[in-house]
Amino acid sequence: MRNILQRSFLGDKRRFWPILLLGAVILFFGCQAREAPLSPGAATFKQELKKCFDNLGVTLVEPVAKNDLAGIRAALEKVESPAVKLCRLCPFEIGVLNPSGETLAAYPKGDGKAKNFSNYELVIKAISSKKIQQQRFFLQDGAKLYLVCAPLIREDKLIGLVAIAISSEDAEKRWGLTEKEFLALDFNT
Repeated sequence: MRNILQRSFLGDKRRFWPILLLGAVILFFGCQAREAPLSPGAATFKQELKKCFDNLGVTLVEPVAKNDLAGIRAALEKVESPAVKLCRLCPFEIGVLNPSGETLAAYPKGDGKAKNFSNYELVIKAISSKKIQQQRFFLQDGAKLYLVCAPLIREDKLIGLVAIAISSEDAEKRWGLTEKEFLALDFNT
């Protein structure tokens, strides 16, 4: 049996290499992951959030680099100003973290207690990859939040993180965004 296989398939090198090449081409092109087409609501959500992070990054990079807490709070309050209108998402909860994952400021004002998010998977991923990451988060009452965390980069160095939280209900009402769509979004493209 082994001799038959060797003679008929492996023995004839003219058949072996084209079959091997064809198999490699099929595997290479057939197994590539592609981002699914976005619904109009998901596309709008992604576009607005990216624009919001871009504008927040410009506003926050200086005070975060200097660890200027008053400057960070002032920048976050400016974001809420009707004159600025970064995006319709920005009035929701925004947190600014240092490169270790500790809270520098929150808007609207939190409880005033410094929080450490360094053990959260989302923060760990954002710090290590230096890319925007998102995650679904459950509150104690069972409500779902969508969290998106973006690195603040200056001269190729991570100086902090900006996180935006929105309830899944608000995302569904405003953009028709489902949990499956949120988790499938790639904010880095």
